[in-house]
Parts: sequence; C-alpha cells; structure tokens
Amino acid sequence: MESKIIHKDDVLIEKSGSGRFEGFRFYINKSNIDKETDEQNNFDNESLIAAFTKRATRFCAAANGDFTLSSDGIIRWIGQPVGQLIATTDILKPKVLLLADVQLTGESRDQVIARLERFVIFHFETTLKPLLDLRNANNLTDSTAQFASRLFNSLGILPRRSVAQIVKNLDQEARRNLRQLGIRFGAFNIYVMGMLKPAPIQALTLLWCLKNKNSDQTGLNEILAALNNGRTSFVVDPTYNPTLYRLAGYQILGNRAVRIDILERLANLIRSTLHWKPGLEPKPDGAYDGKSFFVTPAMMSNLGANETDMNEILKGLGYQSHRYDNSVPTKNLAHEHSSHNTSITTALFPEAECVGDLWKTIQQSNTLQAEIKTTSSLEQSPCATDCLPKAEPVGDFVKHMQNTAENKTVLLWSYHPQQTQHYRNRDNSKQKQQEKHKKTSTQESNTHYNTSQKKPLKAQHSYKDNKKKTASLHKKSLRTQNYDSNSPFAKLAVLRDQLKRDKDARL
Repeated sequence: MESKIIHKDDVLIEKSGSGRFEGFRFYINKSNIDKETDEQNNFDNESLIAAFTKRATRFCAAANGDFTLSSDGIIRWIGQPVGQLIATTDILKPKVLLLADVQLTGESRDQVIARLERFVIFHFETTLKPLLDLRNANNLTDSTAQFASRLFNSLGILPRRSVAQIVKNLDQEARRNLRQLGIRFGAFNIYVMGMLKPAPIQALTLLWCLKNKNSDQTGLNEILAALNNGRTSFVVDPTYNPTLYRLAGYQILGNRAVRIDILERLANLIRSTLHWKPGLEPKPDGAYDGKSFFVTPAMMSNLGANETDMNEILKGLGYQSHRYDNSVPTKNLAHEHSSHNTSITTALFPEAECVGDLWKTIQQSNTLQAEIKTTSSLEQSPCATDCLPKAEPVGDFVKHMQNTAENKTVLLWSYHPQQTQHYRNRDNSKQKQQEKHKKTSTQESNTHYNTSQKKPLKAQHSYKDNKKKTASLHKKSLRTQNYDSNSPFAKLAVLRDQLKRDKDARL
C-alpha cells in the first residue's frame, strides 16, 4: 500500500491502512475496514506502538496551558480527551484515570500518567490556593487552628450564627492571623474571600459532584452561568438542589439567591444607618432614628433587586418591617427632604405667566385708572393682582406625582434575628432552667397551700374568740360609760336600773 501524507491526527500505518488519533486512542477509518477487514485485524502493532510513543513524547512536553479540565471531569489535551477524574476519600485529591489504548505501554504510559497527575495537582493547587492555605497554616494556635479546620471542611463558607460563640472567643491576634489567610468576618457569613471567584467555585463544584455522584445536580450549569455573568442575585428555582447555590457562593433569601460578598456590602450600608444618632451630621442615606432604616436605591442597585425582592431578602436576613404611611410628615422619614421640600416644589412648578384676553383687559383698565383721577363717587376698581387667578399645576406629570405621593408607603426595618440551631440550644437550656424553677415553685406553692389550709381553721376559732371578747368589752364600756343625765336615754337607763332593784328586793 502506498504511503500518504499525514494531516493533523490522521496517520498511516504501513501495510495496514490509515486512521486517526483522538488523545491516546486510535480509530481506523471505516472505509478501509469494510474493504479489507482481515488485513485491518492483522495490522502492524509495531508501527502503531511507535506512533503512540511519539505522541506520548509530545504530550509530556506540552505546557499546562494546553490542558483543560471540563465540568464533567474530563481532562483534554489540545481539545482531545486523555484522562478522567475519579473521587477519592479526600475530596480535594481526586485520582486520574488514563484514557488510552493498550498500544501505549511501558515507560511511555507511565510518563503520560505522571504528566496528567502533575497537571491535576497544579490546577487544583492554583485555583484552590486560598482554601489550601487554611490547611497548611502552621502559625495558628489550637483554638484558631480548629476554627480554620472547620472552615476548611465547609469548603470556605460558614454561617456566622453557627460559630457565633467560637468567633466571640477569638482574640484580636487570632483574628489578625486569620485575616492574613484571607478570611473575612462578615455580618452574616464567615468566608474565604478568594474562594468566591468563578475559577475556585467551578473547581469546588466539580470536586463536590465527583464525590456526590448520586446527588441531585440539576441546575448546576445554570447557576454557574449566572455566576460567570456577574449576577449578584437571581430568582431561585425550587427544582434545583439548594446545596449548589451554597457551593457557588450564593445564599438563598426568600425567592432570591444573593452572593455572599454582596450581602456584606448591604450590611455595611445598613450598619451606617443603625449607628447614626438623630441630630448628627451628615445623615447616612436610609437612616431614620438610629434604630430602624428604610431601603434606598443604593441598596437595591448593589443587589440588582427591586423593592419587592429587597423585602424578601431583608426578611430572610432576620429584619422585620412596619409600614409608615406617607401622610406622616416626611421630615421624620428623610431629613434632607424636609430641608429642600420648598425649593424642589418651586423648581418643578415655574411661576405662572398672565396671558389671554382677560390680561389685556386688566392692562387697559390699569392704564385708564392711571390717567383718570379717582373720585369719591366712583368705586375703586380692584387691584390687578386680585384679578389674577391662582396658578394650578396641570398635566400627566403632576397627576403621576400626586398619585405616587398618595399611594406610596415607606417600610421601616429593624433587626430581629430568627431562631437558628444555636439560638434553639440556648433557648432549650433556658427552658430547662425555667422548668426546674417551676418545679421548685410548685413545690413551695403546694407546701404553702397545705399550711394555708390549716391556718383558716385556727383563724375561724380565733375570730369567734375575738368576737366574744369584743362584745364583752363593748358591754363593759357601755356600763362604765358616763351618760348625760338630761338625755332621754340616760333617764331610761336609770328607770331600768330602778325597776331591776325593786324586783330583786321583792324576791
């Protein structure tokens, strides 16, 4: 068979026909298989092995830029699949499976596998460097190292509420060491700042998917596409796995998924409004009374959300709102509005100009009155300014402003944290203490009740005795009391005593 010129990956095997390489797999042309099946089954293996060896030499000399790792775990060399990742016990150290024919043997095969492993190590050590630095840090104390290990095991993101007590116990030096490792102590989350970029997130999601093959991975491509497009927030699809949002650096709040670092920008804006005190200048945008705030355009712009979305996001973060009607003086809602209200109104509505036949008539009457002297018999004509009708704003613009002012309500937000597991545990401990207190109080009340049941009996006897004593004392007091001799009661008493003595004398 005549030799042919090799184009790209098409090769010519002497006495066996031509075929093509894809990575380290050789595919014989189908046309030659149909014509010379027997000859193709007995092709020269030595020539094919030599071609594999040359290809392996080129492969080992290739730069890292010639390799790519796709989201399905396939390693490609100049666009052709050469290997596949397989999960191991360590999620950050996957195993490489070589995709090659048996003709790649011996030392060439070992060199190809070693080159693939070097690329995989280089790729993950580069993209996941901020996370790996937590595991490799040597200048941390025991408590700080435990916290860093916990953050490492959670792949760089921890809700602050879940580690609130641990963070509270960290001293300033420990916090400084952790910040040097790229850890950000946010208001809502504690995370590694460098792990929120697209490349590390794609690497993490790939490793997680390899480790959790049987888990639901629906929506992963859509979430990563939103991340690559720079979406700070988007609508949550209930059919997607919520874990994928967290891996991609998003937090689900209501029906929106918001990037974790963007939430910290929102927290900074809110913090300035809550730290403001009435009477101080300058007043932050959105501040109300130092205890609550209202949503501003800057907050919505950072999150890429409208007013309805902001309400859901703030509720998910633990804030509660109460409505404030626009009929309440606006100076309580916005200090700057009250100071510029008059100037804004005059700027929107310019001074009315006098036009029309009425104005001409008024001008003529003014000129006549200036020439003719007024007399006492003539009535004084009204002033020109009194004849001018009051200018009223008209048009669709004014109607829109009036409707907006009438219908708009302002929501004031204040922080009321929702109960999480951390707070539930604390509440459970309090509840146990309350139950113990209730038991002791019920025992004391029972003993008090038993004693009180006995005391009323004694009190009843004492009451009768006291009643008799008071009656006898009352009689004695009546007997010993000095009566007025002139009163009719005294005379009756004297008569009664005399009759009693006479009766006793007869007996």
